Amino acid sequence: MTPNTRSLTSLPGVILVIFVAISFATNSTLAKIAFDHGATPLSLLTSRTALAAFSVFVILKIWRVPIGLPFRVRWVAIGMGGIVALYSYWLMSALLYLPVALAVLTFYLYPILTSLGSWAIGQERLTFRILVCLITAFIGLGLALDIGGNINSFGITLAIGAAVVFTVLLLINNNLVDGQDSRPVSFHMMSSATLLFILMDMNAGGMPLPASFQGIAAYIGSCVFFAFSMIGMFVGLAKIGAIRTSLLMNFEPVSSIALGALLLDQVLEPLQLVGAGVVIAAILLAELVKNSSEANENF
Repeated sequence: MTPNTRSLTSLPGVILVIFVAISFATNSTLAKIAFDHGATPLSLLTSRTALAAFSVFVILKIWRVPIGLPFRVRWVAIGMGGIVALYSYWLMSALLYLPVALAVLTFYLYPILTSLGSWAIGQERLTFRILVCLITAFIGLGLALDIGGNINSFGITLAIGAAVVFTVLLLINNNLVDGQDSRPVSFHMMSSATLLFILMDMNAGGMPLPASFQGIAAYIGSCVFFAFSMIGMFVGLAKIGAIRTSLLMNFEPVSSIALGALLLDQVLEPLQLVGAGVVIAAILLAELVKNSSEANENF
């Protein structure tokens, strides 16, 4: 197969993953609208995660993928559901205090934090180029967040906390369930997270829903876009692989900036846009450097 033929063959997968990234951004933007109309992060997460878990279950049945996992892996995946619940709750809560684009942009530090975490546990080397990308990303984030301005520090803490917790999730996944089919693992994680959210709803005394048609439409839309994103991610990974998928997912923070301006009137200042561009470029470069190093080692 020639390079041109391979490019044409993988084009549908590339387009799908770009749509997945935009869909994730749309999910977050609609979540903010739902919150403005009476929903809470907890109520939305309960519905969103339950729908995603059910959708993955149906897809696994259609694809005839075994849902069962080895005993140890099953309980690790169930435990990881608690981590999924924590990072999701913090990220959604950050939307109450930060513009959607800045919350998503801050969360997207996780690829670089994962490289740092892998180095800390002795799994990977921390190269000079990755370190430069890390420092550059934090400088860009400082510009994007307009540190010293009116930005909400609690919201920043929630978004950074979500990125750190998600990094922990990735490190655990890489070390404890590496080599296992990610689809049934994801089903177990989302099912476990859904159960936790339901228990939290019961403790809170209910699931507040939006009080307007616009809010309900946004609530449902957020759940649907998230479920589509989860399914689309699996298909995209199968079509174009993890490397190109991770690179193309950088369309999510870019899409969040555009959707925030269009749907929420959350327009960033020019300096903040420059900072956002620096962060995205640093993350993209770090992923390229990391993938290039792994390819050279394998070669």
